[in-house]
Amino acid sequence: EPLIAIRSQVLRPNQPLSNCYYPEDVFKHTKHFAAFIESKTVGAASIYKEQHPDFALKQSWRVRGMAVLPEFQGKGIGMQLLQTCINHAIDEKADVIWCNARTNAAKFYKKAGFKVVGKEFEIESIGAHYLMAKNLGIHHSESKFIKIAKQIFANHDEEPIPVPQSRNSI
Repeated sequence: EPLIAIRSQVLRPNQPLSNCYYPEDVFKHTKHFAAFIESKTVGAASIYKEQHPDFALKQSWRVRGMAVLPEFQGKGIGMQLLQTCINHAIDEKADVIWCNARTNAAKFYKKAGFKVVGKEFEIESIGAHYLMAKNLGIHHSESKFIKIAKQIFANHDEEPIPVPQSRNSI
């Protein structure tokens, strides 16, 4: 499986292949994305719905297993994979997208608009990480006010009165 091979080579070298499988890989809402060059899989990323305790009141999606083969790094492939994950989370109406980013990858995630949440921490046998997150709520096409208005008028013949976008009091 190319996804597991990339995880093994980039994220878990010298570890058993079983460490490259995540329980969430088989969840029905999990999506796996891959980057190809001349039919060779050169990068991969997975995303799935997972609440993080720090974002308990928000719908959050987690990026995991984000990796690009070393010889293809620095060419924008990883950013394209990450943007694909972000777009998927937006399509799923996520409020937050998050990951446990290796410390040496924090700059990459910051370029995509992620912010460090909390202090650096260690994941055994892998290394130093930061919890990083990006707020996606602003990307939803309708404001909460418009959604509430649509619900109120859903069973009526009348249409809600349009509200100027600049009036964001709710």
